[in-house]
Amino acid sequence: MLKILEKKELNNFLSEIMKKYELIAPTNNNISKFEIIKSRKDIDKINIKQITKVPLKKHFLPDNETIMEYKKEKIIPAREVTKERAVFGLRLCDINALDIIDNIMADKLYLKKRVKTILIGIYCDKPDKYCFCNSMNLRDEGYDLFLYPQKDYYLIKVNSNKGKELTKKLKSINKEINIFPKTKKQLREENLERHYRNKIWESDANKCLSCSACTVYCPTCNCFDIKDKLYINLKDAKRNRTEISCQLKSFSRIAGDVIPRESRLSRFKHFVFHKIVYYKRKKGRYMCVGCGRCLRVCPTKIDWVKTINLLEEMKK
Repeated sequence: MLKILEKKELNNFLSEIMKKYELIAPTNNNISKFEIIKSRKDIDKINIKQITKVPLKKHFLPDNETIMEYKKEKIIPAREVTKERAVFGLRLCDINALDIIDNIMADKLYLKKRVKTILIGIYCDKPDKYCFCNSMNLRDEGYDLFLYPQKDYYLIKVNSNKGKELTKKLKSINKEINIFPKTKKQLREENLERHYRNKIWESDANKCLSCSACTVYCPTCNCFDIKDKLYINLKDAKRNRTEISCQLKSFSRIAGDVIPRESRLSRFKHFVFHKIVYYKRKKGRYMCVGCGRCLRVCPTKIDWVKTINLLEEMKK
Protein backbone atom coordinates (compact mmCIF):
# COMPACT_ATOMS: atom_id res chain seq x y z
CA MET A 1 0.00 0.00 0.00
CA LEU A 2 1.42 3.37 -1.08
CA LYS A 3 0.59 6.97 -0.23
CA ILE A 4 -0.05 9.77 -2.74
CA LEU A 5 1.42 13.27 -2.45
CA GLU A 6 0.55 15.91 -5.06
CA LYS A 7 3.72 17.58 -6.37
CA LYS A 8 2.26 21.01 -5.71
CA GLU A 9 1.96 20.00 -2.03
CA LEU A 10 5.60 18.95 -1.62
CA ASN A 11 6.69 22.26 -0.05
CA ASN A 12 3.83 22.11 2.43
CA PHE A 13 4.73 18.50 3.23
CA LEU A 14 8.34 19.50 3.95
CA SER A 15 7.18 22.49 5.99
CA GLU A 16 5.19 20.15 8.21
CA ILE A 17 8.27 17.98 8.66
CA MET A 18 10.27 21.07 9.69
CA LYS A 19 7.91 21.65 12.63
CA LYS A 20 9.27 18.52 14.30
CA TYR A 21 12.58 17.81 12.59
CA GLU A 22 15.67 19.67 11.47
CA LEU A 23 15.40 19.26 7.70
CA ILE A 24 18.48 18.37 5.65
CA ALA A 25 18.19 18.28 1.86
CA PRO A 26 20.30 18.58 -1.32
CA THR A 27 20.95 22.12 -2.55
CA ASN A 28 23.11 23.80 -5.17
CA ASN A 29 24.54 26.62 -3.05
CA ASN A 30 28.02 26.93 -4.62
CA ILE A 31 28.42 23.14 -4.57
CA SER A 32 25.84 20.36 -4.70
CA LYS A 33 25.55 18.95 -1.17
CA PHE A 34 23.17 18.20 1.68
CA GLU A 35 22.47 21.30 3.77
CA ILE A 36 20.25 22.26 6.68
CA ILE A 37 17.07 23.94 5.43
CA LYS A 38 16.53 26.73 7.94
CA SER A 39 13.26 28.25 6.78
CA ARG A 40 10.28 27.61 4.51
CA LYS A 41 11.78 30.08 2.02
CA ASP A 42 14.89 27.88 1.78
CA ILE A 43 12.78 24.93 0.64
CA ASP A 44 12.81 26.50 -2.84
CA LYS A 45 16.60 25.98 -2.92
CA ILE A 46 16.23 22.21 -2.67
CA ASN A 47 17.44 20.42 -5.80
CA ILE A 48 16.38 16.80 -6.22
CA LYS A 49 17.08 16.58 -9.96
CA GLN A 50 20.53 15.05 -9.59
CA ILE A 51 22.78 13.25 -7.15
CA THR A 52 24.83 15.54 -4.90
CA LYS A 53 28.55 15.96 -5.39
CA VAL A 54 29.18 15.79 -1.62
CA PRO A 55 27.74 12.69 0.10
CA LEU A 56 25.50 12.71 3.17
CA LYS A 57 28.20 11.19 5.42
CA LYS A 58 29.49 14.69 6.24
CA HIS A 59 26.44 15.16 8.50
CA PHE A 60 27.30 12.01 10.46
CA LEU A 61 31.10 11.97 10.27
CA PRO A 62 32.13 15.64 10.04
CA ASP A 63 35.81 16.34 9.53
CA ASN A 64 37.69 17.52 12.62
CA GLU A 65 34.93 16.51 15.03
CA THR A 66 35.67 17.02 18.74
CA ILE A 67 34.98 13.76 20.57
CA MET A 68 36.02 14.94 24.04
CA GLU A 69 37.74 17.75 25.94
CA TYR A 70 39.96 17.86 29.00
CA LYS A 71 39.81 20.57 31.66
CA LYS A 72 42.68 19.89 34.05
CA GLU A 73 41.73 16.41 35.29
CA LYS A 74 38.11 16.54 34.17
CA ILE A 75 36.92 14.87 30.96
CA ILE A 76 34.10 16.68 29.15
CA PRO A 77 32.19 14.48 26.66
CA ALA A 78 31.45 15.80 23.18
CA ARG A 79 28.26 17.73 22.57
CA GLU A 80 25.59 15.41 21.30
CA VAL A 81 23.00 16.03 18.61
CA THR A 82 19.80 16.92 20.43
CA LYS A 83 17.49 17.66 17.49
CA GLU A 84 15.57 15.03 15.59
CA ARG A 85 16.67 15.24 11.95
CA ALA A 86 14.99 14.36 8.65
CA VAL A 87 17.06 13.93 5.49
CA PHE A 88 15.08 14.45 2.28
CA GLY A 89 16.08 13.71 -1.31
CA LEU A 90 18.38 10.72 -0.85
CA ARG A 91 19.08 8.45 -3.79
CA LEU A 92 18.94 4.70 -3.14
CA CYS A 93 22.74 4.54 -3.43
CA ASP A 94 23.16 7.02 -0.58
CA ILE A 95 20.62 5.17 1.57
CA ASN A 96 22.59 1.95 1.07
CA ALA A 97 25.85 3.79 1.78
CA LEU A 98 24.58 4.95 5.15
CA ASP A 99 23.44 1.41 5.93
CA ILE A 100 26.98 0.21 5.23
CA ILE A 101 28.49 2.82 7.55
CA ASP A 102 25.93 1.80 10.20
CA ASN A 103 27.51 -1.66 10.17
CA ILE A 104 31.02 -0.24 10.56
CA MET A 105 30.74 2.71 12.95
CA ALA A 106 29.78 1.59 16.45
CA ASP A 107 30.82 4.62 18.49
CA LYS A 108 28.24 6.57 20.50
CA LEU A 109 28.72 9.89 18.69
CA TYR A 110 27.80 8.38 15.34
CA LEU A 111 24.99 6.16 16.61
CA LYS A 112 23.25 8.95 18.53
CA LYS A 113 23.15 11.05 15.37
CA ARG A 114 21.90 8.10 13.39
CA VAL A 115 19.02 7.07 15.65
CA LYS A 116 17.75 10.65 15.68
CA THR A 117 17.61 10.83 11.87
CA ILE A 118 14.88 9.68 9.52
CA LEU A 119 15.60 9.15 5.82
CA ILE A 120 13.32 10.15 2.96
CA GLY A 121 14.52 8.79 -0.36
CA ILE A 122 13.56 9.68 -3.91
CA TYR A 123 13.77 7.65 -7.10
CA CYS A 124 16.73 8.43 -9.35
CA ASP A 125 15.10 8.75 -12.77
CA LYS A 126 18.09 10.26 -14.58
CA PRO A 127 21.33 8.55 -13.51
CA ASP A 128 24.28 10.06 -15.37
CA LYS A 129 27.10 8.35 -17.30
CA TYR A 130 29.10 7.69 -14.13
CA CYS A 131 26.36 5.85 -12.20
CA PHE A 132 26.42 2.05 -12.09
CA CYS A 133 24.30 1.41 -8.99
CA ASN A 134 22.03 -1.25 -10.46
CA SER A 135 24.97 -3.64 -10.79
CA MET A 136 25.90 -3.31 -7.09
CA ASN A 137 23.06 -5.35 -5.57
CA LEU A 138 21.53 -2.43 -3.67
CA ARG A 139 18.95 -3.24 -1.03
CA ASP A 140 15.39 -1.99 -0.76
CA GLU A 141 15.73 -1.02 2.91
CA GLY A 142 17.16 1.52 5.31
CA TYR A 143 14.72 4.39 4.66
CA ASP A 144 11.57 5.64 6.36
CA LEU A 145 9.85 7.02 3.25
CA PHE A 146 10.63 6.68 -0.45
CA LEU A 147 9.16 8.96 -3.13
CA TYR A 148 8.54 7.74 -6.65
CA PRO A 149 7.68 10.63 -9.03
CA GLN A 150 4.74 10.44 -11.41
CA LYS A 151 3.50 13.22 -13.71
CA ASP A 152 1.63 15.32 -11.14
CA TYR A 153 2.22 13.47 -7.90
CA TYR A 154 4.58 11.25 -5.90
CA LEU A 155 3.89 7.68 -4.87
CA ILE A 156 5.31 7.22 -1.38
CA LYS A 157 6.50 3.90 -0.01
CA VAL A 158 6.28 3.82 3.80
CA ASN A 159 8.90 1.74 5.61
CA SER A 160 8.71 2.68 9.31
CA ASN A 161 6.39 3.85 12.06
CA LYS A 162 7.85 7.35 11.85
CA GLY A 163 7.13 7.30 8.13
CA LYS A 164 3.54 6.28 8.85
CA GLU A 165 3.14 9.20 11.20
CA LEU A 166 4.39 11.69 8.58
CA THR A 167 2.03 10.38 5.90
CA LYS A 168 -1.08 9.56 7.94
CA LYS A 169 -3.06 12.42 6.34
CA LEU A 170 -2.26 11.32 2.77
CA LYS A 171 -4.48 9.15 0.59
CA SER A 172 -3.54 5.50 0.07
CA ILE A 173 -3.35 3.54 -3.18
CA ASN A 174 -2.86 -0.16 -3.84
CA LYS A 175 0.06 -0.20 -6.26
CA GLU A 176 3.60 -1.59 -6.68
CA ILE A 177 6.73 0.39 -7.58
CA ASN A 178 10.28 -0.55 -8.52
CA ILE A 179 12.70 1.78 -6.73
CA PHE A 180 15.86 0.47 -8.42
CA PRO A 181 17.30 2.88 -11.03
CA LYS A 182 18.36 1.80 -14.52
CA THR A 183 21.93 2.75 -15.44
CA LYS A 184 23.77 2.43 -18.74
CA LYS A 185 27.11 1.87 -17.01
CA GLN A 186 27.55 -1.59 -15.49
CA LEU A 187 30.16 -3.29 -13.33
CA ARG A 188 30.66 -6.86 -14.55
CA GLU A 189 32.56 -8.46 -11.70
CA GLU A 190 32.67 -12.19 -11.04
CA ASN A 191 35.93 -13.02 -9.28
CA LEU A 192 38.13 -9.94 -9.09
CA GLU A 193 40.58 -11.55 -6.67
CA ARG A 194 42.15 -13.64 -9.41
CA HIS A 195 43.20 -10.41 -11.19
CA TYR A 196 45.03 -8.80 -8.27
CA ARG A 197 48.50 -9.14 -9.82
CA ASN A 198 47.47 -8.22 -13.35
CA LYS A 199 49.68 -5.51 -14.89
CA ILE A 200 46.65 -3.59 -16.14
CA TRP A 201 46.30 -1.93 -12.70
CA GLU A 202 49.56 -0.08 -13.32
CA SER A 203 47.94 1.97 -16.08
CA ASP A 204 45.37 3.40 -13.65
CA ALA A 205 47.86 3.76 -10.80
CA ASN A 206 50.27 5.72 -13.01
CA LYS A 207 47.54 8.32 -13.57
CA CYS A 208 46.71 8.53 -9.85
CA LEU A 209 47.81 11.74 -8.09
CA SER A 210 47.11 10.41 -4.57
CA CYS A 211 44.91 13.47 -4.14
CA SER A 212 42.36 11.39 -2.14
CA ALA A 213 39.35 12.96 -3.90
CA CYS A 214 37.91 9.47 -4.45
CA THR A 215 37.80 8.71 -0.72
CA VAL A 216 36.66 12.20 0.31
CA TYR A 217 33.61 12.02 -1.98
CA CYS A 218 32.92 8.31 -1.51
CA PRO A 219 29.75 7.88 0.61
CA THR A 220 31.08 4.75 2.36
CA CYS A 221 34.73 5.68 3.06
CA ASN A 222 34.94 6.35 6.79
CA CYS A 223 38.60 6.09 7.83
CA PHE A 224 39.71 8.57 10.48
CA ASP A 225 42.64 9.61 12.64
CA ILE A 226 42.59 10.78 16.26
CA LYS A 227 44.51 13.92 17.18
CA ASP A 228 44.98 15.55 20.58
CA LYS A 229 45.44 19.31 20.81
CA LEU A 230 47.06 20.65 23.98
CA TYR A 231 46.35 24.29 24.81
CA ILE A 232 49.06 26.76 25.78
CA ASN A 233 48.20 26.54 29.51
CA LEU A 234 49.27 22.86 29.38
CA LYS A 235 46.19 21.92 31.41
CA ASP A 236 43.39 21.87 28.87
CA ALA A 237 43.14 19.84 25.69
CA LYS A 238 40.70 18.41 23.19
CA ARG A 239 40.60 15.24 21.13
CA ASN A 240 39.41 15.43 17.52
CA ARG A 241 38.46 12.82 14.98
CA THR A 242 39.72 13.87 11.55
CA GLU A 243 39.03 12.44 8.13
CA ILE A 244 41.93 10.55 6.57
CA SER A 245 42.45 8.72 3.28
CA CYS A 246 43.97 5.34 2.45
CA GLN A 247 45.30 6.95 -0.74
CA LEU A 248 47.82 9.02 1.21
CA LYS A 249 51.29 7.58 1.69
CA SER A 250 51.23 8.38 5.41
CA PHE A 251 48.01 6.41 6.01
CA SER A 252 49.67 3.03 6.59
CA ARG A 253 52.77 4.33 8.39
CA ILE A 254 53.58 2.24 11.49
CA ALA A 255 56.33 2.16 14.14
CA GLY A 256 59.86 2.42 12.77
CA ASP A 257 58.58 4.62 9.93
CA VAL A 258 57.59 1.52 7.98
CA ILE A 259 54.99 2.11 5.24
CA PRO A 260 53.44 -1.17 4.03
CA ARG A 261 51.62 0.54 1.15
CA GLU A 262 54.32 2.89 -0.06
CA SER A 263 53.53 2.70 -3.77
CA ARG A 264 50.57 4.37 -5.44
CA LEU A 265 49.82 1.06 -7.13
CA SER A 266 49.33 -0.75 -3.81
CA ARG A 267 47.16 2.06 -2.42
CA PHE A 268 45.03 2.31 -5.54
CA LYS A 269 44.44 -1.45 -5.62
CA HIS A 270 43.55 -1.39 -1.94
CA PHE A 271 40.82 1.19 -2.60
CA VAL A 272 39.26 -0.93 -5.34
CA PHE A 273 39.67 -4.32 -3.67
CA HIS A 274 38.36 -3.09 -0.33
CA LYS A 275 35.15 -1.92 -2.02
CA ILE A 276 34.65 -4.95 -4.25
CA VAL A 277 36.39 -7.91 -2.58
CA TYR A 278 37.46 -7.54 1.06
CA TYR A 279 34.27 -6.05 2.51
CA LYS A 280 32.09 -8.43 0.52
CA ARG A 281 34.06 -11.38 1.87
CA LYS A 282 33.26 -10.28 5.43
CA LYS A 283 29.77 -8.80 5.12
CA GLY A 284 28.28 -10.42 2.03
CA ARG A 285 27.76 -7.19 0.09
CA TYR A 286 29.81 -4.68 -1.89
CA MET A 287 31.13 -1.66 -0.02
CA CYS A 288 30.66 0.32 -3.24
CA VAL A 289 27.11 1.51 -3.99
CA GLY A 290 27.75 2.55 -7.59
CA CYS A 291 27.07 6.27 -7.11
CA GLY A 292 29.97 7.14 -9.45
CA ARG A 293 31.29 10.01 -7.31
CA CYS A 294 34.88 8.72 -7.36
CA LEU A 295 34.81 8.60 -11.17
CA ARG A 296 33.10 11.98 -11.38
CA VAL A 297 35.64 13.90 -9.25
CA CYS A 298 38.88 12.17 -10.30
CA PRO A 299 41.10 14.87 -11.87
CA THR A 300 42.79 12.35 -14.19
CA LYS A 301 39.55 10.52 -15.07
CA ILE A 302 40.55 7.09 -13.76
CA ASP A 303 37.75 4.61 -14.44
CA TRP A 304 38.42 1.48 -12.37
CA VAL A 305 34.98 0.12 -13.30
CA LYS A 306 36.05 0.05 -16.94
CA THR A 307 39.28 -1.68 -15.88
CA ILE A 308 37.42 -4.43 -14.02
CA ASN A 309 35.11 -4.97 -16.99
CA LEU A 310 38.14 -5.24 -19.27
CA LEU A 311 39.70 -7.85 -16.98
CA GLU A 312 36.50 -9.88 -17.03
CA GLU A 313 36.46 -9.71 -20.83
CA MET A 314 40.11 -10.83 -21.02
CA LYS A 315 39.49 -14.08 -19.13
CA LYS A 316 36.79 -15.22 -21.57
